[in-house]
Amino acid sequence: MRALIILALVAACAPASAGVETDLEQGIGDFLARGFIAQRGRLSQPPIDEWIARMGDELLEHTPRRDLRYRFIVLDSPEANGFALPGGWVFLTAGLLETARSDDEIAAVMAHELGHLADRDFQRMTARGLLWLGVVELVRDGGRDDLVPLVQGAALVNILRHSRRQEAQADDVGAAIAWDAGYDPTTLIDFLGTEPGWSYLETVFATHPHPGRRGEWIRERVAQLRADDPEGALDVARSLLRRGRATQARRMLEQPLGGALEVQRVALLARVEALATERTRDGSAPAALSDAELAALVSAQARIDQARERDEETRAEAWRRLRAMWDDAQIERALLVAQAFDPELTDVAYLALLAQTVDLMHRAARGGNLVARTLSLRAGVAVGARALAGELSRAGCAPEELPVLQATAAAAVALSEGIAAEGAVEVSGLAGLAAEYHEAARMVAPLLLELASAGEGDPMGRLVFSRFMITQAQVTALAARIARLDAACDTLAADTWRAAIDVYRLRLNVAGVTAPPGARPALLCALARRAGSSAGRLKDAWRATGALGDAVVDQLACRLVPDGREFGSALRSTQIVIRLSFLDAKEQDAGGPKGKSTCEGADTVALRGAVGHPQ
Repeated sequence: MRALIILALVAACAPASAGVETDLEQGIGDFLARGFIAQRGRLSQPPIDEWIARMGDELLEHTPRRDLRYRFIVLDSPEANGFALPGGWVFLTAGLLETARSDDEIAAVMAHELGHLADRDFQRMTARGLLWLGVVELVRDGGRDDLVPLVQGAALVNILRHSRRQEAQADDVGAAIAWDAGYDPTTLIDFLGTEPGWSYLETVFATHPHPGRRGEWIRERVAQLRADDPEGALDVARSLLRRGRATQARRMLEQPLGGALEVQRVALLARVEALATERTRDGSAPAALSDAELAALVSAQARIDQARERDEETRAEAWRRLRAMWDDAQIERALLVAQAFDPELTDVAYLALLAQTVDLMHRAARGGNLVARTLSLRAGVAVGARALAGELSRAGCAPEELPVLQATAAAAVALSEGIAAEGAVEVSGLAGLAAEYHEAARMVAPLLLELASAGEGDPMGRLVFSRFMITQAQVTALAARIARLDAACDTLAADTWRAAIDVYRLRLNVAGVTAPPGARPALLCALARRAGSSAGRLKDAWRATGALGDAVVDQLACRLVPDGREFGSALRSTQIVIRLSFLDAKEQDAGGPKGKSTCEGADTVALRGAVGHPQ
C-alpha cells in the first residue's frame, strides 16, 4: 500500500518533462482506450473523421501540453457526452454530434477535455484515491473497523469535491484553448444546459459543478479573455465569419474594444452588417404554391399534431420505463462493475464467462440509450416535419425554381402522412423495448455481480462447477434475448434516422430555393466544407438536381464507406452532416437563427434532460 501511494504521488507531482511519467500515462491510456472502443464501437466515416481531426488540430496548436500523442475518437454511443483518458485520448460520442448545434459547441467540448489532460487530472484523482485507501487500511490496522464507513464517506465527498474543482479548472483552461483557436467558448453552455431542480444531495454528491454555475463561470472567463486579449475577440469574430457564423460574429463584436482595435472592430462589424444586408430577402416574392398544395400541407400539419397527441401517453410510458432502468440500483452497481472490473485471474473459462456477462451488461445499457435517443429523434422529426410544412406555406421563389418547390411540397406531404401513420406503432414498439431492455439488464446484473464476487481470491472462488454451468446457460440464453432486442431496436432506429435525414434534406431544399442571391456563395462554401466536397462540385450537383438538400446528400454519399448494416455508420454520418448543413443554411439566412432551431427543441431537451445516464 505504501508503495502504491508513493507511485501515485510521483505520477501526480512529476514535472511535465519526466518521460517516464508520460510513458506510463500513455500506456495506461492506451489500455483503457482499447477497452472503450471495444465495448462501444467507433463511428468512423471519412467526412466525420476529417472534420473532427481538423478541429482537433486547430485546438492542439493552443494546448499548453505538448508531450502527448493526441487522438480524437467518435464512439458509437447514443448519449451526448465527451471525455478524456490519460495519454492524449479525447472521446466524443455520436449522440453529441447528433445534437450539437455548431462546430463551436463541439470544439468547446473538445477543448474542455484537453483542459483535463493539460492539468493531469487523472494522476491527481489516482493519487487522491490511493491516499484515502491508505487511510482506510491504517484505520483497519488500528482495530477501528467502526470508523471505516465514516472514513469512506469522507473520502467520497473529498474526491467528488476535488472532481468538481477539476471540472471547473478544465472549463477555465478549455475556454482559453477554444478562444485561441478561434472558437466561441460560450457555446459550451448550450451543451451543458441547465438543471434548476438540483437538490442538496445532488449538489454534494455530483462529480460536476451545477450546470447553471458552470455557465456563469464560462461567461466570466470569456469576459476575462476578452479584456486580457481584445485582439483575440477580433480573431474569434473573423473565424466565425469564415465559417459562415455571422450571427455569432455579430455578438462577439457588440462590445467596444477601445484603442486602435476599436477601428478594426467597427470595420469588421460593418462587414457583418453588409453581408446581412446582401442576404436579406426583398420580401416581394409571393407564396409560390397553389391553394391546393397549401391545403395539403395544412392538412399534413394537422395529422402530425393529432398523431403526436395520440401517442403522448405511450411516449410518456416509454420514458418512465427508461428512467426505471437507470434508477435501478442493482443495474447501476452492475454497470459500474462492468465498467471497472479487470480481474488478474488465470482461469480461462471463468474469464470468458465474465467477459460475456460484462458485454451483455454494456449491450443492455446501449440498447436503453438507443431507445431513448430514438424516442428523442422521433419527437424532433415530428417537429421538423411540421416546421417544413410551415416553411413551404410561406416560401416564395423564382419561376424557374417552382418545380423544385412543388416537388418538395409533395414529398413533405408524403413524409408527414408516413410519420403520422407509423408513429403509434413505432412509439409503442420503443416502449416495449424499453421495458424488455430493463428486464434483460435486471437478469444480467445479479449474474455479473455474483461472478465478480466469485472471482475474489483463488480462481473460481465460491463458484462451484455446477453453478458455473448453470450461469453459462443463463448467459447464453440472455445473449440470444438481447440479440433479438438489438435487431428490433436497430430496425426502429434506422427508420427514425432515415425520416430525420428526409426532414433535413427537404428543409435544405426549401432553404436553397428561397436563399437570396447574395447568400448563395457563402452557403455553397459552408455546405461543401461540411460534406467534404468543393463549392464547384456542389454547385454543379445543385444545378443538376435543382434541389440543394438532394445535392448535399449526393455529394456526401460519394465519400461514405458502406458497412453493410441497416443502422450503420453511413446512415448516422449522413444524419449528422445533413442536420448541421441545415443549421449552416439557416445561419446564412437574414439575421441567422434567433435561438434553437424549431426542429432541435424537442430532440435536444428530451435527450439531455429526460434520462440520467449512470456513466
